[in-house]
Amino acid sequence: MSDKKQPLLFSTTITLSFIGSGLAAIVYWISAAFFTQAKTIIEKVTNSQSMQDITSLFFVILGALYLLSFIGAVKMWKLQKAGYFFYAGAQILILIIPLIWLGGNAFSSTNTIFTLLFIGIYTSFLKALN
Repeated sequence: MSDKKQPLLFSTTITLSFIGSGLAAIVYWISAAFFTQAKTIIEKVTNSQSMQDITSLFFVILGALYLLSFIGAVKMWKLQKAGYFFYAGAQILILIIPLIWLGGNAFSSTNTIFTLLFIGIYTSFLKALN
């Protein structure tokens, strides 16, 4: 699989991973840097207790994991197998950290479905990566 002949599903999925992981990393780090303001905004759009267990460290950790996910997508775009493991590991931790930090209420079925779908797509192309 060369850069010019990457299947549409593979290149589309990686493009979506670039956008999603890149934007998420930026948003989480901005939220950590401006934690007080972010907390106020989040409480206005959710409920007053949604932020009781969240600290700026939570946002920093998730921002770092999304950066790792972004790096994994870049590596996969370059057909490097290590990118798959960066991406999959980061995405699985992104699902687990909120559960550990906040408990069962942090479970997102939508997030889980898309994570498993994207990892499944990348797994199907794993043999083509070096």
